[in-house]
Amino acid sequence: MKKIFVIVFMLATFAVSANCLASETTLHGRLYTHWVLDNSDSADGENSFGLSRAYLTVKSKLSDESSVHITTDIRSVSNYDGYSIILKYGYFDWKPKFGNGNFKIRLGLQPTLYFGQMNKMWGRRYLLNSTGALNNFLTTSDLGSSFIYSIGEKGKRGTVALQILNGTSYTDVEELNNQKDFSGFIQFMPFVNNETMKKSKIQIQYYTGTQNEPDSLFVDASDFKKQLLSVGALLAYKETIDFGGDLNFATTGPGNATDADIKGSAISIFATLYFKGFSDEGSALANLNIFGRLDMFDPDRDINNNSENLFIGGLEYNPTEGFKASLNIKTTSFENSSVGSKSFIGVNTLFKF
Repeated sequence: MKKIFVIVFMLATFAVSANCLASETTLHGRLYTHWVLDNSDSADGENSFGLSRAYLTVKSKLSDESSVHITTDIRSVSNYDGYSIILKYGYFDWKPKFGNGNFKIRLGLQPTLYFGQMNKMWGRRYLLNSTGALNNFLTTSDLGSSFIYSIGEKGKRGTVALQILNGTSYTDVEELNNQKDFSGFIQFMPFVNNETMKKSKIQIQYYTGTQNEPDSLFVDASDFKKQLLSVGALLAYKETIDFGGDLNFATTGPGNATDADIKGSAISIFATLYFKGFSDEGSALANLNIFGRLDMFDPDRDINNNSENLFIGGLEYNPTEGFKASLNIKTTSFENSSVGSKSFIGVNTLFKF
């Protein structure tokens, strides 16, 4: 706990002091809490309260052309060591004048763009990560540089980006070879001028590189290839219903020419029905929605009987911008009939400022 208070103090002090030097500095936070009951046959009613994540973010606008973003991830990595503090993001953005406000270069520990935007479409990162990140197809943050172009005024129509990354992870930043990974990303809002469907969007990512393996006398690190094609979409109708999908197809090379590539997939579909679209203004029902999500994960499509399906659904209460709460059920079933299914009932909350 002492570590948590130290980092809060440091970030708050930085935010206050930096305000004297920067035109705009802000401090933001997110807190994910939960109570979960394991309802599986063998669990015997096991239940617990927990705090899955606490994020603290400092954003500082240094000038009209430059800004800094720092985010810490406070979470439990061990049942015995309490909560640890990990740097999630630490990057610098520069908008050169020749880009007319639409182009920026990003340097440092930064988000891999597709997963971050996919979580916004899903809208419930405090419950589950997007399926590609959940199944470790790719890290959500890595060291590198990005070239990002916004389509339309303030990116209203979309974004195009190229990222050059180490291919490591923010939880394990050591680069073990001289290879670099490349990610091409595009997001487009096709109905931005249509009031009934303006939240709808489509995005595509193609990621290619290597696994973070060292060179050796017998195997070259470049043999450990890693490729990922991801396609996501959200179809949103007024403030009534959202329907989305997230398709991820990964190929990894094991580093041995005699072995076949491993081809995995993680596919997710989700939907939300908002009571606001059917309720009078000011009604208590206007703050409620019903949601559901189905994930289909197969770590290797060439091997039978190793896939699994995850379903989560529930009722969500969202009375204000800084608070969400959800009563939900989550089940995981396995293609291998000898593995018993898992079932959970949970209450999850999000607090943010």
